[in-house]
Amino acid sequence: MKKQKISGLAIMVIISLVFLSIFIFQKPAITGKVIPEKETVFSENLNLEVNESGAYEWNVKNPGSIKSLKMSGSVTSNGTARVYIEKNGTRQLLFDSTKQLFDININVLPEYKSIFQGEEILIQIQLTNLRGFGSGNVYVVYSIKDANENVVASEEETIFVETQAKFVRKLLIPAEINPGTYVAFVEVSTDVIAGTGSDTFEVKSKYKYPPELKYYIIGVAVVVALAIAFILGTYGLRALKKKQKIAELREKIPKEKMQKLEKELKALETAYKAGFISKESYERDRKRIEERLK
Repeated sequence: MKKQKISGLAIMVIISLVFLSIFIFQKPAITGKVIPEKETVFSENLNLEVNESGAYEWNVKNPGSIKSLKMSGSVTSNGTARVYIEKNGTRQLLFDSTKQLFDININVLPEYKSIFQGEEILIQIQLTNLRGFGSGNVYVVYSIKDANENVVASEEETIFVETQAKFVRKLLIPAEINPGTYVAFVEVSTDVIAGTGSDTFEVKSKYKYPPELKYYIIGVAVVVALAIAFILGTYGLRALKKKQKIAELREKIPKEKMQKLEKELKALETAYKAGFISKESYERDRKRIEERLK
């Protein structure tokens, strides 16, 4: 009955330690919802055909925060053109026909838009020479970036392009990155950056539960192991003390018996000398006691 009570107490101690460890190792989490800003696409047909040198201005009809800008057109082999964008007196070059500039169309293949950590992603890239002439080699860098534009994976190569090139490339997603939305990014350059393109995809966790759960499990396992070791150690110590006590009792009992027999022999001699028992009885009992003493 006592052993059953001790076992029940041990189980209650382990359960209490498990819940205590979950409370200790649990980290506060913030749950929220991200609502992306709505982006609007505007297009405008300029219908410009230029046959002589000059500067031409285009005023944006729908001003705002421009995230990207795409233009189309062609330049004859004996002509040149440059396109700039200007804001608050600062001018930035967008296109220069004297250099090999490219339109880059990049798409993460549909079956790879949502993948798990450690898997591969396939991206389709199409490079179009905006000049329409002048073939040559270009330097292409493929990379994966997180929300903070940190590069988590990259590859690079040199490709020969005449007017257009279309191909598929593979990138390995690191197994240790966090789940979330990532960007497949392509940059093409000659002596300067000639064009960039990007597409997004999602990386999912291989585990059904959040990654932090493994730390909770490890913590609980450590606490349970310590609790079991403590209980087993307590039982072992008690068992050792019990064995020592039994050994002491076993050593003590023969001494007590010997002392008792010696007292009995002494009392027998006293009774015989006083004449209370016969010589025959005395001899018989003395022989019995001496044999037991041996």
